[in-house]
Amino acid sequence: MKKSIVLGILGLAAAAVTGYGQGCIFLDNYISSTYNPVCLGADLDGLAPVGFTVGLYYDHTANQNIIGAIGADPVGTAIPTSLNPLLVAATGPGSTAPIFTPGYFMATASFLIQPGAAVPAQSSYTIMVVMYNGADYTSSTIRGHSAAVYWQDAAPSVACGADIGNAFPANTPMIGIVPEPTTLALAGLGGLSLWFMRRKQV
Repeated sequence: MKKSIVLGILGLAAAAVTGYGQGCIFLDNYISSTYNPVCLGADLDGLAPVGFTVGLYYDHTANQNIIGAIGADPVGTAIPTSLNPLLVAATGPGSTAPIFTPGYFMATASFLIQPGAAVPAQSSYTIMVVMYNGADYTSSTIRGHSAAVYWQDAAPSVACGADIGNAFPANTPMIGIVPEPTTLALAGLGGLSLWFMRRKQV
């Protein structure tokens, strides 16, 4: 029973990943060089459906690996800011991307981490990918986040960003999502009330 409710947090090793494009990231796992689909479900056995949105949380302080200072989240649905206040939600162009085919997303533009700023070469950022079914991550009834990875920029150009799918180990699901505990509780109460009504009629 617990297995169907609790999300097994992906054992993704935190690693420094080279990104081509200083201070910018491309939210894409479709044309990335590794097979990293987004999965939906406690057992990670189904691809995330069309209609969900993928977003990004990141530590805006360059060159600081905060992975060791991110709190544990056994269920996998916490708001990243609550796990570490340095993680902020990305906003603006390229900060979100739709799931356009099951398991895959691709933004229409790269997300600039510090628009207009003179970001030094070799700057690095701790990032988390999130996926949700509503207007935004915090208000969604079904949501989840990936493990944190340390993204290392290497090129002195903001022309494009590396595909975020490459930041995760090859052939490993990027993320897994289960319903919020409140959603499960409401569903359970609904089922219980139906059971009582059925008993009353008998």
